[in-house]
Amino acid sequence: MRTLLVDDEHFVRKGLLLTVPWKQYGFEIIGEAENGLKALDLLQHTAIDVLFTDLTMPKMNGFELMKKVKEDYPGIQIVVLTCHQEFDYAIEALQIGAIDYLVKTQIEEGKVEAALERISKRIQADAKQRAEVQSNADATAGWDLAIVPRTSGVDLSMMGFETATQTKPFHDDSWIVSHHGYDNWQALHVFWERNGLYASWMPVVIPMAKEQGYPGKREWHDFLEYDVFYAYRSDHPLPFIYKKAEDAGKHAVVQSDVERLRSTFHTLKWLFDDHSYMEWIGMVEAKAPAAGEVRRMVADSLEALQNVQGISDELRVLINSLNSITWHGLCALLAHLRKQLMNSEYPPETCLSIYRALLLIHTEVAEDLNQENVAQRVALSRSYFSQCFRPLVGMSFHELLTHMRIKKAAALLAGSSLYIYEIAEQTGFNDEKYFSRVFKQHKGMLPKDYRESARLLQQ
Repeated sequence: MRTLLVDDEHFVRKGLLLTVPWKQYGFEIIGEAENGLKALDLLQHTAIDVLFTDLTMPKMNGFELMKKVKEDYPGIQIVVLTCHQEFDYAIEALQIGAIDYLVKTQIEEGKVEAALERISKRIQADAKQRAEVQSNADATAGWDLAIVPRTSGVDLSMMGFETATQTKPFHDDSWIVSHHGYDNWQALHVFWERNGLYASWMPVVIPMAKEQGYPGKREWHDFLEYDVFYAYRSDHPLPFIYKKAEDAGKHAVVQSDVERLRSTFHTLKWLFDDHSYMEWIGMVEAKAPAAGEVRRMVADSLEALQNVQGISDELRVLINSLNSITWHGLCALLAHLRKQLMNSEYPPETCLSIYRALLLIHTEVAEDLNQENVAQRVALSRSYFSQCFRPLVGMSFHELLTHMRIKKAAALLAGSSLYIYEIAEQTGFNDEKYFSRVFKQHKGMLPKDYRESARLLQQ
């Protein structure tokens, strides 16, 4: 991949050129520039595939350069060079179209290989998807359209389809659209983008061969769980091309690897340590477990961390929508979460202990927990734990424990047929009457009334 380096610091550029094993990961450095203006001059007469750019530069900064490149050279992939102190800028750059970022301290510490491998794979996956769209979907006939919901409660009527005559249910809540009326994939993409449909529905082009028919349930499930999950990007979406996997066992992942990924994530070290964060991301992309497994391995930690004081409502919405999030969306969510949690006035070690306490409470909510034994398990004295807990969480230990128990009880009431006394036991209440009283204090109604109300809403 023909690569251009842009950084205003001469020694940084030379360090990148001399110390990073570019060719080992498919990059060929064919130019360098000290600012955005110089980079644009080079692009006028030099073919480039990948642009590595700093963000804070004189004359034309990285954001301005990104905007011009996206407008004039949309085929170029952009990777951001950033420092730990400028991590906020990297997040912003990802939101406006950078495919990934490289932390400069990783280069200085000789830990750049995993990041380069991740970046290379992302660029190649993105290029492969775009090439498949271009080559397989240009025909004016011979392909059918499937649409996959990206959020719950989306309405087919917003696309102008007549539900009864043009759509039929398909696997995994997807739909097949007959007589879709799109002459080619470009027309489909323009319509989707113009009407803001990518936020709710993902279009999938299914090249039709008479002898093959539609994908089976297992084939379609694997396509969504692997191909779509890892390749879909909400910042520049395109229609997907369905392609049957030639190797039925290609997605097999050893369960011990999944458990290792889960336990690594639950340490929460990745919140404050860039290397741990990038290492975990690289491990997931190398092993590529199914979407459901990835979502499950992060769910407990993220649901617990949303109780931290200062987490934005926007981030809480994303955390509560994990069942529809893609890999790219999850990486963006984690980056935002790290950014918000790094702003604490308490030392990272203290924050990490409190956050681990939140995870412990979340996963053991039915157990006999108290402030003393939880503080001991996260290696803090009881007095210091109490001193830090409320400022970081926004409520006392007892209030948070009760909040988590009531939240889980509400979910069980709405989504299960367990008896109320069983739900009380599973949420840490040994007495059903006490449970009902506390539940009413928090939800304004008794558990049985809450269950009935939830069932009526679901009808």
